[in-house]
Amino acid sequence: MIEEVSREKWVSIYSFLALDIIQILLVSLLYIDESTAFVVGFDISRTNLLSALAFFAVVALLQITLLYITAFQALQKPDLVQLHPKFNRPEVYNCRFSREKIVSWTQDLAKRSAVEVDKIYLMNSALPNAFTFSLPLMGSVVVVHTNTLDVLNEDEVKAIIAHELGHIKNKDSIVQILARVPSFFIDLIYLYIYLRLVLAVVNALVVSGDVSLALVRLEVLLAFFILSRLLTVVAKLFVRRASRAAELLSDYHAASIVGQESTINALIRLGQRVEAITVLIDEIKWLESLNPERSGPISGQELMRMITQYPLDGIDEANARDVAPWVFLSTRLRNMREVYGVRLDDDQIHEVVEPALPELRKRRSDIKPVSETTRDLQIVDWRKFDYDRNRRLSSEEIDSLLKKLRENPQKMMFDREVGVNLLTLDHPDFRRRVLFIADEFGM
Repeated sequence: MIEEVSREKWVSIYSFLALDIIQILLVSLLYIDESTAFVVGFDISRTNLLSALAFFAVVALLQITLLYITAFQALQKPDLVQLHPKFNRPEVYNCRFSREKIVSWTQDLAKRSAVEVDKIYLMNSALPNAFTFSLPLMGSVVVVHTNTLDVLNEDEVKAIIAHELGHIKNKDSIVQILARVPSFFIDLIYLYIYLRLVLAVVNALVVSGDVSLALVRLEVLLAFFILSRLLTVVAKLFVRRASRAAELLSDYHAASIVGQESTINALIRLGQRVEAITVLIDEIKWLESLNPERSGPISGQELMRMITQYPLDGIDEANARDVAPWVFLSTRLRNMREVYGVRLDDDQIHEVVEPALPELRKRRSDIKPVSETTRDLQIVDWRKFDYDRNRRLSSEEIDSLLKKLRENPQKMMFDREVGVNLLTLDHPDFRRRVLFIADEFGM
């Protein structure tokens, strides 16, 4: 199966590039002439392919330059601490695992993965994640979120790091660079053609006063828009398919380096953490909607402030639903204290918030009750196989989970994945990731 996934990844990448080349040729052969009824047409004799190729090269160069600027700026964020080769901000380092351990683990795993890591960073975030990129001149960079270290134990952290090293080993950053450059060129050309066609429609109506000509040109605009969007969507589907395959290959790499049990537990716990945070965010948005004077949706910055008030190792969505009113109200009152100087200490905030919680929880339950029966029909809950209740699965417990997953091919592992079109996701669902590792290693 690993060979099939690898082939799927590269076939998707080649298909995407082939489709982009077809689109580049398509727009390069187009001419625009507002003296004609259709405005756009094909005529090789009127097309300067050399100019089209030169423009493509310039746009590609600009896109690559922008990519480097974006990567450089990302590494300058204030919530990012460099751990290797320099420890640039030791005064702000507050983490479950020491800097020396994280660097040592990464370097050891990189050696076992036969790759080089030039820089290691830690990002202060209440969301569990890790990512990597590898660019010429900038080298290979690994970034781990602090919350990943809060949620996982040592072996599971190593599995996540090994997963990111798998992306470096498989040259996934280079593939994404190659994929994005042609798309940028095509989007620019499409936008230009849309504008010219819109102007042609307006010209037919306002200047010529010819309604029938305007309708013809409007039909051309709609037809070209539908065709171009269809080609763009198909191209993106190929990229996402390649991205999902890349994730599976990196999961396999992590399992082969660190072990299947640690990798599966790491995936489950990170998935469960995101599940709890998703529920927390939904509840906060509902609480915000109760305010009749709200001017718009709650900002991302304020959401992050509230998420940080939730226990950093919290992975229980029922608890997140229960805690959400306290997080929402206490954060708002602390914000009033900081911004407006309202004299409220933490004890007073607690006294004010506590009486409001039962009524808010009841209102939410009345509006959106949680049905365990419905949930059981859609979800295979990994916690039901955690027989010793230590919030991690042993080999025997994993076997029980795998058996249940295989018996129920339609069920997902997390609520947020139910009903989602999996073809539109950049990552495979957790059910597939867990079963992929199990199947590859004969579990």
